[in-house]
Amino acid sequence: MYDMLSYMNEVSIRELQQNLRQVMQKVERGQALVVTRRRRPIARLVPLRERQPATPWPDLEARTRSVFGNRLVGLAGSQVVREARGER
Repeated sequence: MYDMLSYMNEVSIRELQQNLRQVMQKVERGQALVVTRRRRPIARLVPLRERQPATPWPDLEARTRSVFGNRLVGLAGSQVVREARGER
């Protein structure tokens, strides 16, 4: 018997249930598959993109220094409000 999934890019729900491991191996190798019900497409199985490394947070202190130089910067607005409210 030949492998029905080896040449198809569509898979029925029944075939998916019966051959889940084989189908998922194909998706892991990069093949996108369309899942059908009664020969109508209902979903697409596609491999996930490789996760991109997280971009580091910018150094806000260095950025502030580059914008304002050595000038003293007063309190932030939120700090002023917090001080005006006092302890709660």
